[in-house]
Amino acid sequence: METVIEFELDGSRCRVIPEDITPGLDGNGKLPVVGHCKLAGKAYLIVCTSLAPDCQPGSGRKVADLLTRRELQVALMVSQGLVNKQIADRLRLSPWTVSSYLRRCFNKLGVRSRAAMVARILGDMRG
Repeated sequence: METVIEFELDGSRCRVIPEDITPGLDGNGKLPVVGHCKLAGKAYLIVCTSLAPDCQPGSGRKVADLLTRRELQVALMVSQGLVNKQIADRLRLSPWTVSSYLRRCFNKLGVRSRAAMVARILGDMRG
């Protein structure tokens, strides 16, 4: 299975894989799909290879409680597959400001990548 990125989020191991590659993903609990995202026009699945018992969706603080309104707005645009320049143009900000918002989001959510941030947001929305 082609993995784009692998990351750990709150004790859970997750992978981002192209949506068109789905062997092993079924309703029997094999690699549960915890989210979807679109990056650079291509669709991806976010799957968990091991889910920590205390990290089920809906546990812990909600993303909306951790981020400011603007940080959440930027993070949601990332989850739609937009790059910093596109986000900056839509919000009438500089790309540097968008990058600053994303660094703050990463820090507040305890993640290190855009994909991990999207996984956290989508997990929160599903829980």
